[in-house]
Formats: sequence, structure tokens, C-alpha cells
Amino acid sequence: MKFYNREKEVRYLKTYCQLEPNSILFVYGPKSSGKSTVIRRVIKELEDSDIVFFYYNLRKYATPTKEEFFKIFFERSDKKYVPNKLEFNLGVFKFGVEKELNFKEFSLNDVFAKINESINEVIKEGKRPVLIIDELQKLKNIYFNGEKSLLNELFNLFVSLTKMEHLSHVICLTSDTLFIEEIYQNSTLENASEYYLIDWLEKEDIKKILKEENFNEKEIDYAINYLSLPYEITELINNKKLGLTVEETIKKWINIEKDKLLYLLANANVDEDKINTILSKFKNNVKVEAKEIIKKDLINEFKFLVNNEVLFYDIINGIIKPTSIKKWHAIKKLKI
Repeated sequence: MKFYNREKEVRYLKTYCQLEPNSILFVYGPKSSGKSTVIRRVIKELEDSDIVFFYYNLRKYATPTKEEFFKIFFERSDKKYVPNKLEFNLGVFKFGVEKELNFKEFSLNDVFAKINESINEVIKEGKRPVLIIDELQKLKNIYFNGEKSLLNELFNLFVSLTKMEHLSHVICLTSDTLFIEEIYQNSTLENASEYYLIDWLEKEDIKKILKEENFNEKEIDYAINYLSLPYEITELINNKKLGLTVEETIKKWINIEKDKLLYLLANANVDEDKINTILSKFKNNVKVEAKEIIKKDLINEFKFLVNNEVLFYDIINGIIKPTSIKKWHAIKKLKI
């Protein structure tokens, strides 16, 4: 997919990677807003620098078990860090461990020791390590000895690597905004984390892209009221090449989104009146203040809508909105 107008985000993250590590950076945003695409662009643009990227894209895996976590994050080798074969074209790395190491006997302390060894080897070579984990929340149900949360313990390590020792940047990507809320409330991360939002594309950027793709003014004026995510632009361009008009494509999108919502709500074990109370707040507004919705009597239904990617919760800015503009139009078509 073509890379669309994220120069501001790329510039921010490139600069961030070159500063002294001092906090964990959580990159968040609506699903499909382009977080992974942006971070991969950053890695490619810094491939000739002295930065060594340890990059793990957990979206490529089902929710991992403890044993699978070891295999994802570590590679048997005589080197402290090795190329990540699953991301060969990106030029990124994995943590190296001894070939004879038995993962069945691998403890949480061993995990930390091997990560530290890899990080320190990079520094010893006069380079700068950056650890990036995409969809970090997939690790939150892994426990050691039945009680120690891998993710919580990793946060302690990340604080040490960044804020305390300034050895390595740690950048975590997620579209799970309830997970971001958990992080935000985590006392371990207080004063040790930063947040960066990769949101919908700006209308002016969308207009510019469509103009470059030879859409006429009428098509552009219609489309910008419905587009917000990069993949939608690609789909609109492809559909035009296939002979569909802009209006046909967008009407199809809205109908599909509306039907998906109706099916979801019809099969859900939630209070319909409370769902309607929440969704009705978006009849005339694309976003509302979080305090309008996050109330004790609505919290279960709110979490249901966020978990099912109907709504996006931006805890940092105190805003709730649909996950996309087309989702917003579908919500407005419901009989609430």
C-alpha cells in the first residue's frame, strides 16, 4: 500500500529514536490508522544510521503462550543479536541466546539477562539500540510460575532500560485503547512513559492525495466527508480503476458498516438501551468528551463498544469517537 502523508509522524519518531532514552513511548491510535506503516518507514529511513532496531510485530502471531514468547523474541545463535528472519527486508534484529539453551528451563530472570546482554552488546559496538514491540498487549496473559505477569515485569525492565540507565529506547505500538488506559493507570510507569497518537488523516491531506490520484473536484468534495484512514484511500482508488464511482464505493462501505453493527448488537449480551444511550451521543458529533460516556452505569457497554472497535477511546486527550468516519456515518444510520 502506498505511504500517505505521515511526514509529521515520521519526523517525530525519527527524532525521538535519536535522542537519549529517557522514557517508554507508547504509540497508539485507531485500528488501521497506519501506526505499523509509520514505524516501518522510520526504520527504513534510519537504516544507514548507527541504530540497531529490535523489532517484534506480534500481529503476525496468535496470542502467544510462554513457550511461544521465547521463540518469537529469542534466536539461538553464537551472537548476542541476530537478524529477524521474519522481517528480513526491514533489516531488524532479534535477541540472541546460546544454541544449547533449554527454553523449558528459561526463567523470567533469564529473559531479562538475555535482553540486557543483547542491548549491551549493541552499545559495546558503538551503536544505539531501539526496541520496538507492535501490539504489545498480546503479552498480557502470559505468566511465570503461575503468578508473575510477564508484561508487568517487562515494564520494570523497560523503565530500567530507558529512564534509569538510558541504554535503549523502548517503543510500544497498540490500537487497544483499554490497554492504554491500564498502562496510564499503572504506577510503575508513572513519570516513565510518553504517549504519541497516530490518528485519522487530516482532511487537507486527503484532498491533496485524491487530487494527486486524479480525482475531480466533485469526487473529492464528496469523498472527504467519509474518509479518515489510509487503507480507505487505497480501496477508493482501486475501486475507481475497477469502474465504481466514488459514491457507489462509499455507500457500499456505509451499508456494510451498518449491517456489521446491527449484527454485533443483535448477538451481544449487553443492555440495548445503554448501548443506544452511548451511540446516540454521536448523532450530531463525531467526538465527545470521555466524561459524557464513562459513567458507572454505562461502563460495561462502553468497554464492549471499544473492544469491538466501534469506538476509539483516547484516554490521553479525554476524547471518545468512532474508529473511523465511515463508522460514524453507519452509527448515524441506526435507529436509536
